[in-house]
Amino acid sequence: MYIKLMFLTFLCSSACFSQDIQVSGFIKNAQNLPIDFANVILTNTDDATIVHGATSQDDGHYVLKNVALGSYILEISFIGYTTYKYNLKVDGDTKLDLVVLQESTEELDTINIIAKKPTFKKQSDRIIFNIEKTSLTEGSVMDVLKSTPGILVMNDEISVRNSSNIIYLINNKRVHLTGEDLQQLLAGTDASHVESVEVVTNPSAKYDAEGAAVININMSKNLITGYNGSLYANYTQGIYPRFNAGMNHFYKTKKLDIFANYSYGESELEIYNRSDVNFIEDNTIVGTWRSENDRNTKSKSHNANANVDYAFNSANVLSFSTNVNVTPYWKREGYMETEAVDSSFSSMNNMDDSKVNVAANLNYVNTSKSGDVFSVNLHHTNYDYDRYQDINSMYFDENDQFSRQNIFNSMSDQNTKIFSAQADYSMSLEHDIDFDFGIKSSLIDSKSSLDQYYLKDNKYWNDDENSGVFDYNEMNYAGYISMSKAWETWQVSAGLRGEYTDIEGKVSSTNNSNSFDYFKLFPTFNVSKEFNENHSLGLSYGKRIERPTYSSLNPFKYYFNDYIYLQGNSNLQPTISHLSTLSYTLKGTYTFELYYRYEKDPTSELVFQDNTSNEIVYKPTNMEKSIDYGFDFLTFKPITDFWSVYFVNSIFHTRDYFKAAQSGNSTEYNETWSVYSNFMNFFTFLEDRSFSGEISLLYMAPMINGSSNVSSRTQVDLGIKKSFKNGKWVASLKASDIFRTTDFTVKNKYLNQDNQYYGRFDNQWFRVGLRYNFGNTRLTTNEKEDTELNERNRLNYESSHN
Repeated sequence: MYIKLMFLTFLCSSACFSQDIQVSGFIKNAQNLPIDFANVILTNTDDATIVHGATSQDDGHYVLKNVALGSYILEISFIGYTTYKYNLKVDGDTKLDLVVLQESTEELDTINIIAKKPTFKKQSDRIIFNIEKTSLTEGSVMDVLKSTPGILVMNDEISVRNSSNIIYLINNKRVHLTGEDLQQLLAGTDASHVESVEVVTNPSAKYDAEGAAVININMSKNLITGYNGSLYANYTQGIYPRFNAGMNHFYKTKKLDIFANYSYGESELEIYNRSDVNFIEDNTIVGTWRSENDRNTKSKSHNANANVDYAFNSANVLSFSTNVNVTPYWKREGYMETEAVDSSFSSMNNMDDSKVNVAANLNYVNTSKSGDVFSVNLHHTNYDYDRYQDINSMYFDENDQFSRQNIFNSMSDQNTKIFSAQADYSMSLEHDIDFDFGIKSSLIDSKSSLDQYYLKDNKYWNDDENSGVFDYNEMNYAGYISMSKAWETWQVSAGLRGEYTDIEGKVSSTNNSNSFDYFKLFPTFNVSKEFNENHSLGLSYGKRIERPTYSSLNPFKYYFNDYIYLQGNSNLQPTISHLSTLSYTLKGTYTFELYYRYEKDPTSELVFQDNTSNEIVYKPTNMEKSIDYGFDFLTFKPITDFWSVYFVNSIFHTRDYFKAAQSGNSTEYNETWSVYSNFMNFFTFLEDRSFSGEISLLYMAPMINGSSNVSSRTQVDLGIKKSFKNGKWVASLKASDIFRTTDFTVKNKYLNQDNQYYGRFDNQWFRVGLRYNFGNTRLTTNEKEDTELNERNRLNYESSHN
């Protein structure tokens, strides 16, 4: 609650002999701690008009000066506390007794002063998961997403309803990357001020058409002027230790609103893979390879965010935000041993990376007296990354005698520039109809170069076949309209978005170019009916698009060893998807959903083995189509005052049609029924709720991904949080994958393809954290992360296999 104080001066009668009368006192809470920035006012006993006002200081002391003689009502208020009222007669300087404000339990659900249990709300097109002041916020944003209903995170890969085509927002502003860049951003972003996470399963036409779902991370906001901040550090012990530390700063005045954050992290991860390949000719196994691969990755990274809002008045706000991510040190050492029937070889694969990612946004919002909102956003991203790779392979014969050596190295870099401009207008028409429309234009210029060299006769020679420059340019123009209306028991919304895309990709080494353009329409529709407080029904439909990432279009080869490599595909087409959902909610607690999704030209990274050359190729490929349908059940239910549970269970069927590129190019399909279950328990302890925690159990049955069959996985996590000194200090403990049951196997077996892959990731760890809050810590904050637009979603420079 923000109170605008009015300072009035009353003329005294001639009988008044003093103009310097003061009323003073002190304000504390029930824990005997002073309350600063509390509002202290004197109101007229006749008409309740405010005649004097002040705010308390850091020590809880307040002074009302130049008070005229007379009778008043003294009111003292502060967010999260019950307002104190007292009939006061002023006949001279007055020193009042100590006022102790009592916490208002009625307001706590809104202002989040003490630790709480998470809350859950299901709407027709989204899930809203409120976690502010819970143990879930003591960690990273990635940790929060792992516990959010509707989101599945396995090995840091995020999906919603079996799709990883997701738009990410922070405070309704785009902040998207993919692959390792996205993981680093989410894992390095502090979650202490996350208020809620929205999972939008049917995005409206206002959102970019790219994204089968939207994840919006809402940060809490300041209600009263002041300054606060925090210092935090986390230590994580997996196979190797990891460390992260940072600081947050928040400052707010009547017109100016500033947020700044900086964090630094050091990490070391160990990944173990084992693969088996059977090479087949004429339905007979003619050769077998078994490989073991250990990869150790060390990195150091810096993250900085800043947001400045300036309110010219209540109707006009100008915002500037920036995000800087710098990874000066990223080093991976890989060692692979491969055993064949009559020979063997070992490979050392060392990579050194560096990366700079800078994004900036300028945003203007105007709100009219009638409530119409006009906004403009300008965005620029500059992304630059460099990699040096060195591969050294040693070959041995059947007697384990050295036979030959193969050495080659490569230097690659990628520079991507994004420029974007967007304008939106929201208005209310007659009969309570909300109408939105807007336009957007974006330009992407991405240039990737690769220089590869091989050692021959003690001299390095350029490999012309796998060297060159890939130049990618994309223009995108979009416009949308949407309308919505709510009656007493009905809600209806519909929208239409149109996007025109013009793309050109050139490869310098071959002088090949691939250019195409297309225009697509993307309708969305939602309707819901609330029969009574116990029964509601909803129906939704949405059409979406997923464009290829820049790196997946890059045709150059990136080697793991002499025979295994990743190669992009410059002929990739965008994926078009259609999703329909029917949902029913019982008593506002139990939700049942049926869904059906059809995808045309879905992209998947398929594994192909060449039985003649013995090469294994990971290549992003357009499948013909994918059909996915299922039944979901979810609920979030308080069991006792201190225990609540969240449970989701999804039973679904997937069928993928793909081309067997190494087997006559015939059309094959892969299908299975699968189950996904997540059961979470949330607890709050102690009378002041300063101790909270959660226990979660995740199970994923065997499933498919294109031509691959993926084994089942289970994960058990534990987290606790304890605050001290009225929230000044917060300690936390998190344990992930307690029983180390997230290892999995991927198999490809059809026609003449027979290979499998076992992965053991560094998922079992425990983390201890400590946070110190300073300044006006009893206020909620207005953290705003960087504004990032849609095209950043495709800044992915390496496959998850790297």
